[in-house]
Amino acid sequence: MTEIETFLEKMKMKYGKDIVIKMRNCSEETLSQVPQPLVEFYSYYDSIEFPFGRIDSIDVAVKHSNTAEPFKSEKWFCFGFDGYFSFWLCSYSPDLEGLWITSWDHDADNEMECVYSNLVEFLQDMEEEYEENRVEE
Repeated sequence: MTEIETFLEKMKMKYGKDIVIKMRNCSEETLSQVPQPLVEFYSYYDSIEFPFGRIDSIDVAVKHSNTAEPFKSEKWFCFGFDGYFSFWLCSYSPDLEGLWITSWDHDADNEMECVYSNLVEFLQDMEEEYEENRVEE
């Protein structure tokens, strides 16, 4: 079982029907437009809804990344959104520390800087932040 599969199984057990997974629905040509850290994910899955955000379908992510600013001009692959204010981004190449992924608040004047080395590390942090800030119903 891959690291992403293990993580998704854990999320399904924890959140049940609040996790919506759609399986791969893309061509190899479309997959070739995805940054390396997301290739494994998009090789198996199309999109996922979490209580703490979503990973967009590959078609939506490719279109958004190639047309929307600042992603297009800054060369970021926008693969998701936290549902509130932050886009989920992946660089097309790692920084000097080997980091690829970040979340970026479009309302803040923060620079887009990579913070995570892989998708699972990023998603674990997003889920942890969600749990820390969640108000019990």
